[in-house]
Amino acid sequence: MKKAICNLIVLAAGLALSTAAFAQQLQPPKIVAVRVGLADRYKAGVWTQVEVTLLGGSEMLTGSVSVIVPDGDGVPGRVTTPPDRPCQVLPGRATTVRLVTRFGRVDSPLTAEFIVGDRKAAERTFETSLRADGEHFLSAIESQDLIVTVGASSLGLDEVGKLQGAGVEHRPLAARVDDVERLPTQWCAYEGVDAVILSTSQPEIYRKLTSNNARLQALDRWIRLGGRLVLCVGAQADEALAKDSPLRQFAPGRLEKIVTLRQSGALESYCGSSASVPQAAGGKLAMRVPQLADVQGGVEAREADLPLVIRTARGLGQVIFVAADLDQLPLSQWSDRPVLVAKLLDMPTGHAEEAEENTAIMHYGYNDLSGQLRSALDRFTGVRLVPFSLVAGLIVLYILLIGPGDYFFLRKVVRRMEWTWLTFPLIVVLVSAGAYFLAYYLKGDQLRVNQVDLVDVDAASGRLRGTTWMNVFSPRMESFNFSVAPRLPDGEPAPDARVWMAWLGLPGGGLGGMNPHAGGSMLWSEQFAYAPELDALFGVPIQVWSTKSLTARWDALNTACPKAELTETDQLLAGTITNTLDFPLQQCILASGRSVYELGTLRPGESARLDSMAKRSELKTLLTGRKVVQSGPKEDYRQEATPYDQSSIDIPYILRAMMFYEASGGRRYTGMANAYQGFVDLSTLLKADRAILVAQGPAADQQRQGAQLLRNGQPLVNSQDRHVTIYRFVFPVKKS
Repeated sequence: MKKAICNLIVLAAGLALSTAAFAQQLQPPKIVAVRVGLADRYKAGVWTQVEVTLLGGSEMLTGSVSVIVPDGDGVPGRVTTPPDRPCQVLPGRATTVRLVTRFGRVDSPLTAEFIVGDRKAAERTFETSLRADGEHFLSAIESQDLIVTVGASSLGLDEVGKLQGAGVEHRPLAARVDDVERLPTQWCAYEGVDAVILSTSQPEIYRKLTSNNARLQALDRWIRLGGRLVLCVGAQADEALAKDSPLRQFAPGRLEKIVTLRQSGALESYCGSSASVPQAAGGKLAMRVPQLADVQGGVEAREADLPLVIRTARGLGQVIFVAADLDQLPLSQWSDRPVLVAKLLDMPTGHAEEAEENTAIMHYGYNDLSGQLRSALDRFTGVRLVPFSLVAGLIVLYILLIGPGDYFFLRKVVRRMEWTWLTFPLIVVLVSAGAYFLAYYLKGDQLRVNQVDLVDVDAASGRLRGTTWMNVFSPRMESFNFSVAPRLPDGEPAPDARVWMAWLGLPGGGLGGMNPHAGGSMLWSEQFAYAPELDALFGVPIQVWSTKSLTARWDALNTACPKAELTETDQLLAGTITNTLDFPLQQCILASGRSVYELGTLRPGESARLDSMAKRSELKTLLTGRKVVQSGPKEDYRQEATPYDQSSIDIPYILRAMMFYEASGGRRYTGMANAYQGFVDLSTLLKADRAILVAQGPAADQQRQGAQLLRNGQPLVNSQDRHVTIYRFVFPVKKS
């Protein structure tokens, strides 16, 4: 018996040891690092790339990776890898997964999860810090321009902000990428990028880009949908612009030969520099630059017959070609290189911006034009705002009822003070019921949707880009599944359209803003989910009598477009525009260069002819309402702009400021930034031999509205809802 007991003890000890050894060998996977944005820089409120690195355990596992961050309202949103592209983690090896999400706070926590089947195999939460070290990531930027430089140098971008005379919070920020493997594989991850500068002086950096590379395709698509690329090509032009080079497609012409540039006056004059480019030994300049033939686009700087700066439209975006190496001698040692970079990026220099900035007297809770647009969409028909005076009055009345009112009623009328145990709760119940019915009367019980669509059509390529902003008002607490169904200008569905849908945050530090002055944890525990293809939202919660701001971007091929034949001679347009669509284009204006033509309404089949007698004015004058006024005792006359109305809720008025932000004067005129929806501004496209026709579609024709908001696949349509559609048609302009 004793021997059997001893054997059992030995067996149990052996099993325990073997189990412990097995458990020690069976290591779970770990989430070891995270990287956010491009070169650790990103903007809040826009699509952003996130790289999650996992370290495999003791066995191979296949599952999905999720990233959870709060949206602009503090509701956690989950992005998960698509089911058809699972993540495989090998034992002891690192695996990096790239996802795209949106950060709703400047300082947002990020939770990453690795899910295998129905179990959570790994989880880790990351916080922001002053350094990005894998275990932490940097805070998001708010209203600064984000410039990505691909190469070995940031090209003096840090000095550009000082030239502008702007505060630190408004200076452009450089994110330098020295490995193209770090570039996004999805174009929407560039949404927060204002420009990309690519230098070719070191061919080993861009050799990894091939013609079928996903990163090159993402970059090209971003440009065509409104992005801006500055391509610097100098002494390595033979390789950079070769027929099999991945960068050849961005060149505005054919490489003829490489020549030696002996003079720098053209570049100095182009950017208004007062300092000469440093000379080489012997007091002579010797820069190896490419000479292009069959140039397409506008030549902005040339030395004799050698084009040095060429601006070319590419879809709704543009490529600025620079025939020089900005990161190599002698330009790398030029004191005014930042001035040249600012000129290429269409950034103002000098201290006039702060001096002329229109400072707001009142604070409206936003510092960006997208915040004003969101505020305008928050006004619903049949839903009345409760004034503060009414709320304060009701609070005072309630205090009087439960205090002195109850006391005097019981003492003077009833004469039984002990009845307060009945009257006090009765007053509370009656006041609560009255507040509920008053709110019901003011807010209503109908679901409301206010929506505006901006539909951009590039006539040359047949590519359409749509942007939709929506505010949804819910009279009860519900969770919604949202998606959109885009439509072409002819009213037909766009079956090949690719949609990206998300929430729209409120810029600034106001109540509900993405940079709140008082930090805190997430307000919601309930999560919503992005669709695997980022084209829908599932389970979005909306509180009772509250609103949710949404946005969607989509693009498709399109053939429905007005017909235009335009030629420019001495900065004057000539030609015709014909409305070939089956609905009238209202309040039409045609912008070209610095001029604008007011065309009124173009009915179906109607044409507008442009010649020397056409009504023409300066674009900036139209945008700012500039007029001549009399001032001073000597009856002097001066031009004065109508101040921009930061409190306006007129949607076309706000959109006009967003669509031509730089042309109107930018921050100096509006007093606000245009950072979160900056891609809407096509002002610089007017410098690339393009004319832009802006028109408003008929509000009553639902078939001619850019996109339909769907809930569970069904349209959300109400006759009292506001739906505004603005069309922009971009036409090429021939040079006489």
